Amino acid sequence: MLKKNLLFLVVLLVSVCSVCAFQFSPLEQTFNPSGDGTMKTYTIINDSDDQIAISLSVLQRDQDANGNEVRSDASSEFLISPSKIIVNPQSTYVVKVQYRGSSTVTVEKAYRLMAEQVPYSLGKSQTTQSMFNFLYVYATSLYVTPSEEVVKIDISAVKARVDAEGNKVMDVTIRNRGNVHQILLDSVLTVSDANGNKVVLSNSEDLVGIDSINILARKTITKTIAWPEKLPFVEGGSYTGSLSYSD
Repeated sequence: MLKKNLLFLVVLLVSVCSVCAFQFSPLEQTFNPSGDGTMKTYTIINDSDDQIAISLSVLQRDQDANGNEVRSDASSEFLISPSKIIVNPQSTYVVKVQYRGSSTVTVEKAYRLMAEQVPYSLGKSQTTQSMFNFLYVYATSLYVTPSEEVVKIDISAVKARVDAEGNKVMDVTIRNRGNVHQILLDSVLTVSDANGNKVVLSNSEDLVGIDSINILARKTITKTIAWPEKLPFVEGGSYTGSLSYSD
C-alpha cells in the first residue's frame, strides 16, 4: 500500500529546502458517497520553529487522451473545516473533510486535496538565517467510490507508425472499462501481429508512460513507446495487444 501511496503524492517545491516546513497525511483517502464514510480527517504537522499558514482546497481530476491530468474546481462538493489554518511551531493540527456531492455514485470520482503553504510572516523567528521563503504544496489523492467495484482493463488498439523524427513507434491505447481507477504496477504488455509473431514487454524502460500509470475510471488513453526490435514493423499493419499488471 505504501508503494501505491507514493505514486499519488505530488510535492511541488517553490525552492529547495533542507528541512520540511510541514507534513500532510494521509496521502490517499477513499470516501463513501453517503453515510459515515463521507467524512475523513487529515493531519498537518509543523516541523519548523515558526508559525505557518496552510490553505486547503479540492480539485476534481480528469484525464485527457494522452493520460495527462486535468483539474477543475470541486469546492461545491466538499466542506473543509477549517480550510485556512495557522499552525503553531512544532505542533499538529487535524482537519475534517466532508464529501457533500451526489449520494448516487456508480462510477468512482477522483479528486486532489491540495494543502498549500501560503506566505506568512507573523510570529516568524527573528533568528532565522534563511534568505528564502519555502512554500510547499501537497496534492494528495481523494476518491469517492461506488458500492460495487468493477475492474476491467484492456488494450483497444496497437498502431505502428513513424514519428516526426523518423523513429518507429508503437501507439498503445489502453481502456479502463471498469468503474474504479487502476494503477498499472509491474505492467506486462504482449503484442502480436497478423502472422503470429509476438513480443512480451515487461521492463519499465520498454513501457515508459505505461508501467505504473494511474488510469481513472472509464478513461481511454494512448501512450507511445519505442517499437520493439523483435517484432516486425509494418506501418498501418494489424496488431493486437493484451496487458497484465499487479493488483
